[in-house]
Amino acid sequence: MLTQQYPGVRKLETPGEFSETRLEAIGFIFHGTLADSNGKRHASRSPSNLLHFARCSKLERVGEGETKIWFRSIRLALKYLDELVGHRHWKWCKVCEREITQRILDEP
Repeated sequence: MLTQQYPGVRKLETPGEFSETRLEAIGFIFHGTLADSNGKRHASRSPSNLLHFARCSKLERVGEGETKIWFRSIRLALKYLDELVGHRHWKWCKVCEREITQRILDEP
């Protein structure tokens, strides 16, 4: 599945793109390792396949070798990650998970 198929999804290729996206603080950023083109996962378990709000401070510690993908909306991110990474192979950052849970609870 290519990111070009989805409007509102962009793979962040360079550190400059990543920094600019974080500065804008709009949307969500996933980082981690994806399955190979043949559908196989890497033998070693990734330390993290996490989804963050773009402004999350924990993104400052993301490794250079990890794939980084920006999403415009939560729904798009959930659909894309469930299809590409697998439902059980990614999760929310703990800080961001608390924030999104609080937003849901605060909605009228």
